[in-house]
Amino acid sequence: MGGFSQGFLMLRTRLFVNLASAVCGAVMVSSPARGDVEDRIYDFNDAYYLANGVNPAKIGGRPSGVLPNSTVTPALHPWQRDVRLLRTSGAFNGSGGLQYFHVLGGGDVTLFTADAAGQRAKQLADSSAEIIFAKASASATDPFALGPARQPAMQDTRNGYFGNNPLGLWIHVFVSYTPSAAGTAEGRKVLADLGKKNGFDLDGTPMIRSLSDIDMLFSKGLVTKLVPPESSTRRYAICPVNADPTDGGIAIDQFLNFDRKADGTPLVPALVNSFESLRTTGRWSN
Repeated sequence: MGGFSQGFLMLRTRLFVNLASAVCGAVMVSSPARGDVEDRIYDFNDAYYLANGVNPAKIGGRPSGVLPNSTVTPALHPWQRDVRLLRTSGAFNGSGGLQYFHVLGGGDVTLFTADAAGQRAKQLADSSAEIIFAKASASATDPFALGPARQPAMQDTRNGYFGNNPLGLWIHVFVSYTPSAAGTAEGRKVLADLGKKNGFDLDGTPMIRSLSDIDMLFSKGLVTKLVPPESSTRRYAICPVNADPTDGGIAIDQFLNFDRKADGTPLVPALVNSFESLRTTGRWSN
């Protein structure tokens, strides 16, 4: 009887150890998938576009899973298709903070479906401005030039963007300096002060880092704000922002599209440094 009890105790001990090992192994295997891998940006599937008021057949420049800009990867959520975005862009938010987004396409007013969902989608887009700062040489020949840029874009994420705008819809607003900015004493004074605060863009004019900067410059007649007509395919954009790029929200194989000075160095080093830190460690840089 004592032998039986001893054997049973040994068997029970082995079972406990094996069970504990299995549980620990499961935790070790699953832990890399925790965090914010689910926040990586994929293209949306057709059904999700239609349910949220956008006709996928009207999207220009939709990613296709072809390298280097995107890749075919199993979707993480039922509203995604298996196209994950690799090419990443950096922007300022309305307060001057940094954020990262991906371009899923764009279009004119026919992008929206002819139903209540389409009306809602258009309202969301019209209340969310993605501000483009084209170089003066580009905007002089095309007021709606998407590039080359003189500085990073700015995205107005107020009005409940992250909670109410599931597709990441934007209306493009093109901001350029007016002749008065450099051609008047007041303009030169304002620009000198702004340059001291924000630094300078690739045109040598002050960088614009916040919505309050734009409001101030516009009130003084030093910048213009232009929106493409409804018939222009540059009017609307689908560019979802990484709500949380930490802990895997930015994948190791993503790359950043950023503005460079003539010597090849980044115009805004913090955008590049933070992206590389997020990509390699999952954390914002200090």
